[in-house]
Amino acid sequence: MTDRDRYINSSTYVDTPKGIFTAAGVWFRTTESELEKYAGEVLEHESIERLIERSEVWLRSPQTFTVWLFPVFLAAIDPLPAALAALTVFVGWRSLGPSLVSRVLQRVLSVLDLVWLQGLYYVAVLSYMASAGRFVAVWAGLAGFILVRWGVVERVTELIVRLIWGTMYKMPVADHILRAFIIRAAMKYSVSLPQLDVLERRIVERFTKD
Repeated sequence: MTDRDRYINSSTYVDTPKGIFTAAGVWFRTTESELEKYAGEVLEHESIERLIERSEVWLRSPQTFTVWLFPVFLAAIDPLPAALAALTVFVGWRSLGPSLVSRVLQRVLSVLDLVWLQGLYYVAVLSYMASAGRFVAVWAGLAGFILVRWGVVERVTELIVRLIWGTMYKMPVADHILRAFIIRAAMKYSVSLPQLDVLERRIVERFTKD
């Protein structure tokens, strides 16, 4: 890793003996040195910073999908069932999304995740609904956007999602997603990762001790 790479990475995450902590508040229970040791060949093609960036976009994908789909639901059905449908999308994707990691979809999500783009989308859709006299839907849309973007929906559904995660994933979900992106990068660049299982065991051991 060059000095320039270290400078760029340091602005994105902090590497500690307990794991990697990102500026967005995500905790990966693996260290930079472990990633370099067990996935070094992949890092020759994609930096740790890039893999973490992909993982964070995927971790935010339940919020992203819900924000974009809620106005569609409001346009098609009444506000209450629309809200329930959006909540189902959020919980369902947050539960299953870590097992469906895709590099292609991640690139799409990185665009849909842009706050200014989401804002323009809501202004356009809700303005149209207001012009049609659907003021209840407009207020529901505004409330839904705020509740999802501010993390209220995530906190309210945290318990049930974590119960589902506990039955589906051995590793912490952030590490599960990071591992998936490492594997997909290895497939893309035809890289062998014979020691990745060792890294997984180390993460699980660290997770169970916390």
